[in-house]
Amino acid sequence: MNQFVVRLLSDERGNPDEQALISIAGAAVFLGLEVFSVVVRGEPFDPLSFGAGIGTLLGATSAGFGLRAHLTPSDDSTPGR
Repeated sequence: MNQFVVRLLSDERGNPDEQALISIAGAAVFLGLEVFSVVVRGEPFDPLSFGAGIGTLLGATSAGFGLRAHLTPSDDSTPGR
């Protein structure tokens, strides 16, 4: 089980994949807030508002990670290697 989680949260090179972690955490928070809202508070859960918020978070982090990858030189292009 531990290897499955490590592979799930890593990219093809074995580096941590922050986007996967944010996505899994968002899904866990969604389910937790849904249960809390309905069971504890007795109110209906608004998935559209939550979805808009988590979608904005995922879009912003994707743009940031993409920009970081574009502006950061890879290890393969380092001179002298």
